[in-house]
Amino acid sequence: TCPACAEGCSVCTSGNTQQCTVCLAGYYLSNSKCFNCTADSNEGSNAIKGVPNCVSCAPPAGNTGTVTCYVTQSPTVDPADPSVNKSGLSSGAIAGISVAVIAVVGGLVGFLCWWFVCRGKA
Repeated sequence: TCPACAEGCSVCTSGNTQQCTVCLAGYYLSNSKCFNCTADSNEGSNAIKGVPNCVSCAPPAGNTGTVTCYVTQSPTVDPADPSVNKSGLSSGAIAGISVAVIAVVGGLVGFLCWWFVCRGKA
C-alpha cells in the first residue's frame, strides 16, 4: 500500500509524505505544505494570509500577501431562522403579496374586457 500524503495534499514527494508538490482544491501550497484557503501560513519567510469563506484559491505572487481567492461561499440562509429569506420577508408575506397582485391584474383584465366588449355594443 502507498503511504497517504499530508492533509490537503494530492501529490507528495516519493518517500516523504510531508513534502507536498500539488494541493487539493480548497488548499494552497506554501513551502511544500498545503494550507486551507481560509488559513494563514507563516512558513519560513512566507507570510500568506487566508481569506474567510474561500473555497478555491492560489498562493499570491512572491508567496507573500493574501491568497488569490477564486470562489467564496457564504451561508445563504440564517440557521437561526430558516423561514426568513434574504430580503427579510417571510414566506407567508410573499404568498400574500403574490395573491394580491394576481387579483388586481385579474380585476384589471376583467374590467378592460367588459369595457371593450359590452360598451362596444352600445
